Amino acid sequence: MERNFKVYEEIFERYVNKFIEKAEGDEARKLNFTNKKIHSYHVRDNILKIAKEEKLNVDMFIVEFIGLFHDIGRFYQYDKYETFNDDLSDNHGKLSVKVLEDEGIINMIDYDLRPYIVDPIFMHNMKDLPRLNDKKMYLYSALLRDADKLDGFRSISLYERENKNLAYFKNKSDEPIISEEVFNNIMDHKSVYKYNLKTVLESQIVSLGYITSDINFYTTLRIIKENNYTKKMFEKMQDTPESRKIYNFVNDYIERRLSNEKE
Repeated sequence: MERNFKVYEEIFERYVNKFIEKAEGDEARKLNFTNKKIHSYHVRDNILKIAKEEKLNVDMFIVEFIGLFHDIGRFYQYDKYETFNDDLSDNHGKLSVKVLEDEGIINMIDYDLRPYIVDPIFMHNMKDLPRLNDKKMYLYSALLRDADKLDGFRSISLYERENKNLAYFKNKSDEPIISEEVFNNIMDHKSVYKYNLKTVLESQIVSLGYITSDINFYTTLRIIKENNYTKKMFEKMQDTPESRKIYNFVNDYIERRLSNEKE
């Protein structure tokens, strides 16, 4: 097995740059492809940082690989369907695995390691992580979900909701509404299926809610707090009684969990 990760990084670059170059002249498409490329590198950096700081007994090659390649199917998805909405196209976890197979990339990995790449990538976008008896499989999957969401928080804290070129906000209403179902699920520490959301505000607030339902490691929470992501994200949202309640609820949760896990 080739363990020089630069080889895989070059494969990743060649693959994704084809889509960026193809979108030349269409700024909206180019922006969405470029953002996914940037996201992939941020997730790679996040997952390495979390794994190292948590001192986990994992293969760092696998950690780096799943971080960089977890969304490789997004480029085909957006090129074909012009959306990142899995309900309107195809499951992007499944698409990412398919690209790894079709491009022959997974064949470069030792056979016994492949499940620890394929399964976490396939599961990374599930509403909830399934119960896993394999401890290593759980670690890789939980790491990837934390790293992915962590970059989602960075992205939302940066992007203006008025930027309609972003596929993230496409076809979402600007009404300052959070449905009762979404609100209650977040307050009950439950994940929300993001593709059913109707408003920009719901799309943003659900990301805050992930912090109380699907963050697995102390390091991830510490990074969220250190970067002041909840405040930065909330400043991009419409301030309503429901969104402020969720914001306060999430911040209280972070403080409690950091305090408890530090003891």
